[in-house]
Amino acid sequence: MGRLLHTSKVKISKEPGKNKIKRAEIEGFPGAVRMGVHGGIAQYFKLSPEEPMVSTLDYIVAAVGGCMTGTVAGALEARGVNADPDKLQVEAEGSIEEVDGKMILTGIKLRYHLKVPKDKRASVERALEHHEGLCAASESVRRGITVEWESDIQEEAEGGTRQSPAAAVHGND
Repeated sequence: MGRLLHTSKVKISKEPGKNKIKRAEIEGFPGAVRMGVHGGIAQYFKLSPEEPMVSTLDYIVAAVGGCMTGTVAGALEARGVNADPDKLQVEAEGSIEEVDGKMILTGIKLRYHLKVPKDKRASVERALEHHEGLCAASESVRRGITVEWESDIQEEAEGGTRQSPAAAVHGND
């Protein structure tokens, strides 16, 4: 186990109605991020959303792609190579498959488009060979992220609520 650097705190709720739209509020930042379904994900759930939205799995792909882009950009800039948008563009593609009856993000593929000075090519290639291990999101996904959950169930009764005496903690040890 490593040294704790930060605890990310996010409150998530489902929007009212029969939809798959969730709202995530990240502590310390204004507003909410909305997540839903679209495309093949909607088809998997046999839905035709009125408002197609970015899915939770899309955000995982974007997080890994964003981290890898930032990592490679930093490595390029450390070598004196410009990483502005006209010099570095990245496309991230996530493969979402049905595996054992469950929808799973099975892979993320990145394609880097770079414009570099001729005399910097070898240096850029070395940076690309080593950057992935420095990306926290990629390393987290690659190593597997422990997911734990617990519940606090309150039964509604007339005139108020009553907390269930039992609470449970679950994880993927």
